[in-house]
Amino acid sequence: MKLKKIFLLLILAYIFYLGIGTILLNYEVIHKLHILPGWTKVDDEDKKDDSTVDLDGPLILYEDGKLIKYQVLPEGNAFSFERVEINRNDILVCFVSETKDSFKFQLRDTLKTESSEHLLPGKMMIISDIEGNFKGFKSILEGNGIIDNNFNWTFGNNQLVLVGDFFDRGLNVTECLWLIYKLEVEAERQGGKVHFLLGNHEVMNLKGQFKYVRNKYKQDADSLKLEYKNWYSGNSELGRWLRTKNTIEKIGGYLFVHAGISKDFPKNYTLEEINSNVRESIDKEFEKGKQGLDTFIGRESPIWYRGIAKGIERQEDIDSTLLNYQADKMIIGHTIFDEMQYLYNESVIVIDLEHKINSDIGRMFALWYEDGDFSMTDNNGAKSKLKRAK
Repeated sequence: MKLKKIFLLLILAYIFYLGIGTILLNYEVIHKLHILPGWTKVDDEDKKDDSTVDLDGPLILYEDGKLIKYQVLPEGNAFSFERVEINRNDILVCFVSETKDSFKFQLRDTLKTESSEHLLPGKMMIISDIEGNFKGFKSILEGNGIIDNNFNWTFGNNQLVLVGDFFDRGLNVTECLWLIYKLEVEAERQGGKVHFLLGNHEVMNLKGQFKYVRNKYKQDADSLKLEYKNWYSGNSELGRWLRTKNTIEKIGGYLFVHAGISKDFPKNYTLEEINSNVRESIDKEFEKGKQGLDTFIGRESPIWYRGIAKGIERQEDIDSTLLNYQADKMIIGHTIFDEMQYLYNESVIVIDLEHKINSDIGRMFALWYEDGDFSMTDNNGAKSKLKRAK
């Protein structure tokens, strides 16, 4: 009888270990969970990374009152590493090794902090968690008439909403960012808008937390003699631009946020205050162990929280959160689903998919809004109804 009790306790302890370990793995607190001898579950950080030096940049740094461009450029079958002074009105070229593309753009004269609320357009395309996957990003944009084959904005006065996590895991992060930077300007000229929201991986990189950064970037940084921590610092153009971005925005009656707003998130903060606090947190030094508890960028914050996607909250919790912000729906990424779908009686739409796996077989999906209705669109522009979770 005593052995039976010990055996039962061991089973319960093992179940507890698996449960807590799975939660920590999902929240990216740990990166490896030992299940049984010879069987270990790992996240992307512990998978083999054989990436190496490749095209990257331009990276624009403000150094001693000068604009300095760093870039890994194509040179025959090899690369050259450039560090040159430029003028603000120079035409810059971004090369993309994965797709053999290039596009041109110019630096802006000014950068301004984004508004937290916007009017509802006639059409929107919404996507999240691209994670440096330029090929997939290009295919969904081009297939839905957002850009032409020269990377020019062709979506008129409509809007593109990017719900965070364009950093890490992939090999074309810089290229994705410059394309967004370029399209923002072109969209505004046509009365349209590109919304780029910060996710947990944007904040991690801006704060110098690089555990998901691929080897390519580390080797490019060494070759350019430009530490990776400086690529997106407050002294870089991309770093300054990213520090103008929001974490949460309301477009018409719809809330867009990377991970979700917890039922326990303080209700007294306005959207503007949430965004302002997240931006302030980027360059704030936290005591050891304190960042994970922070209201605005911690584990239960709008850039990390998984409770909604995991079905932990009740319908009344979601209703209360939406009522607090006078919103009809919440659109979130961050947690991967098999397909985009409605949750909580159509109050929430989840949009994070396995984009890399999909794009590798020639498929990409995004959320589409038109005429007051949401649907899913693919990289050929074909629309389909959203699944409604039971």
